[in-house]
Amino acid sequence: MGSPKVAKIPKGTPGKRLVIDDEAPTLALAPTNTPSSSAPPEGAPPPTASDTRAAALLVDGIESQTTLKERLRRAPTWAVTANNVAFMCVPRSIPACLAATGWPLGIAALTYSSVVTYDTGKVLGEVCSWRPNLSSFPELTGEAFAHWSDRLGGSPSRRERWRAAAHGLTLGLQFATYYLTAVTELIYFEQFMGQLFETSAICQWQWMLIAALIAWPFLQVPSFHESRWVALIVGVVPLVANVVVMFYEVAVVRPWDCTPGPAFGTPSAASVALGFTAFAYAYGGHGFYPEEIREMKQPSAWNTVMRWTYGIAMPLYWACGIVGYYAYGDFAMANINLNFPRNGANLFSIALQAVQEIYFVLSSNLVLLLAVEIPLGIDPSAVCTPPWRSLPPWLARLLFRSAFFGSQVLLAQMLLAGEGDTLMSLQSLIGAVGMTAFTYFLPYVLLLLLSPARVSRPRAVWAVINIIVGVLVMLGGLLSSIQELVDSSAGLFEGDCHLPYAYAPLDPDDPCFVSGLPPGAAS
Repeated sequence: MGSPKVAKIPKGTPGKRLVIDDEAPTLALAPTNTPSSSAPPEGAPPPTASDTRAAALLVDGIESQTTLKERLRRAPTWAVTANNVAFMCVPRSIPACLAATGWPLGIAALTYSSVVTYDTGKVLGEVCSWRPNLSSFPELTGEAFAHWSDRLGGSPSRRERWRAAAHGLTLGLQFATYYLTAVTELIYFEQFMGQLFETSAICQWQWMLIAALIAWPFLQVPSFHESRWVALIVGVVPLVANVVVMFYEVAVVRPWDCTPGPAFGTPSAASVALGFTAFAYAYGGHGFYPEEIREMKQPSAWNTVMRWTYGIAMPLYWACGIVGYYAYGDFAMANINLNFPRNGANLFSIALQAVQEIYFVLSSNLVLLLAVEIPLGIDPSAVCTPPWRSLPPWLARLLFRSAFFGSQVLLAQMLLAGEGDTLMSLQSLIGAVGMTAFTYFLPYVLLLLLSPARVSRPRAVWAVINIIVGVLVMLGGLLSSIQELVDSSAGLFEGDCHLPYAYAPLDPDDPCFVSGLPPGAAS
């Protein structure tokens, strides 16, 4: 271990210096050896937290991030729960995941994911409690590998190289994951608009611009705390209504009574790999759990957030997954509205899905935007003051976020192509790139490297097993999803003007293609 770094502070704070610990970068005031009339007397009590915060304001770079993060601690427990449920809970995607993997492997993956991701969510809360001064996945990973270097007897310079490398790689992974997630949700958004107005002359690329213009104002929501009402109204309410519509459509059509009925074939190895990473996408959200904990008024209430999140999400995942796959078999689609007849309930559901996409685009981007804005010193909790480079904070956010979002719209325009396979492949690519890491195995890496006490043997074995499984799924899914994405894409900027949406029972693979729909199902 090297000696602590000492940061200079301006005159006017005599007798104190700001110490930054290399191993766990926390701020503390330490008396200097220089005599001063204002130096604290011997035996004086240690500086308070408010003293530390005041001194932190005086140190360029460190103080801005520390202070801004402290100001973010405003979110009540229900707000974080609403954000979790609104982003993670996508139960109507589970039938397509099961269609890619088949019954035995699909149920195994559903069980495994339900258990492991709940555990990793709680592990992240535990890790954040050990390092409360670190508030993002990249910071935690950097600290973990710096600590690992210390355990191996590495020099201070080597420790900092490990910290920088792990931080940089995790930040890059986080950006790739949620940047592509926002692009995927934009494509969903424009396709839902196209489905609602199927006879319109507006092309896909034009719907993309319209969808972007609708989503753009919501991108100005400063932080997860402020997004709580968007999550509740635009995320959770449509989620509940869409689940109700799904069960209604299944009950009205009863596809298992149709001819030829649902088919259940043996999936290929590539399809299984694709399905596993699609499961990772469906259970994703852990990649910004530390950032959500950073904004909680009471970080110790994180386990309550996890209980509510999974208590709501898991029954929906299992019910929608089993019923949907039983009803549609291998024909269950990523956009499950295409499995339904084009009736009033389905059109209502599509409209709700379009509304829900606004929140998905916002939440996917928030973690990335804050990762840039906080280090730059743009205060997420401020509107007009203090200024940032002579600009009010709201204007700085508006300019940066508009440019950032514009790049995503451009990439989404490039990837516009077929509706089902392309979206499933893009979801699987995202799952392989980052959701698998953040959700399934990186939390266990942090547990093993940062635990202040020796990890028990059963828990360590469990962690290692999940790390191995997660890495294998990530690598296998990465290769298969890239190949599927290339095969299903029409090429860059080569998407059709209109997509041929085939609702039940028009597709030859539809369970009711031969017999047709029951009376009244199409109305």
